[in-house]
Amino acid sequence: MPSNTYPLIAREGWPVLGLLLVAVVLANYYLGTVLTIVFAICLISLAFLLRDPTQDIPSLPLALVSPAHATVDSIETVNDPWLERKAVRIRLRMSPLDIYSLRSPIEGKVVNQWSRSKDAENAHRKFAFWVKSDEDDDVVIAINLNRLSARLFRFYVHSGERIGHGQRCGFLYFGGIIDVYIPEHSKIKTSPGEHIASGSGILAQIVHTGAVSAVKSGDQSTAATG
Repeated sequence: MPSNTYPLIAREGWPVLGLLLVAVVLANYYLGTVLTIVFAICLISLAFLLRDPTQDIPSLPLALVSPAHATVDSIETVNDPWLERKAVRIRLRMSPLDIYSLRSPIEGKVVNQWSRSKDAENAHRKFAFWVKSDEDDDVVIAINLNRLSARLFRFYVHSGERIGHGQRCGFLYFGGIIDVYIPEHSKIKTSPGEHIASGSGILAQIVHTGAVSAVKSGDQSTAATG
């Protein structure tokens, strides 16, 4: 199971950063100042792109946090193609300058994973995973992978494993488009155009309509008896 402790720079980039550091040292000794500066700029730029700061996970009950640093592109009620149900889809659009770590929106069990190749209707390969909470709430995270990210994408949790709230579970190089399918009656906490942080930014809060109705019915019965 993935750890909750991470370095400031994502481990996924350490090999390339190490090579660039060696290139800087060798260029300084053998190739001159200009190439040394070029390699140093590449090293600093890549280190910035691969930054992976610690996130403060909110301790709010049934809160769904954003799986990625991204801008909220759209929010709409759709048919969830993965679970064949009505759901609210929150579409997140990452830029190449966003943080690439992928996090779980909710605590629970990874029930299933899917990988679909691009076809005539979809220009991107898709990867999706389904998390079921202890309260039986279903959340699906579907990632549209472009040609580059499809080759480099990493996901570290297997089906059947538990995952924590806001826990780091993958790495999406250079960003992508992420669709988060959540229960239809969830209370939305964000809006299109908002830039939201992974793990700490709240997308929505799940509302259990059945439980709320039961409580109200119980209150009314008590009042009538009294």
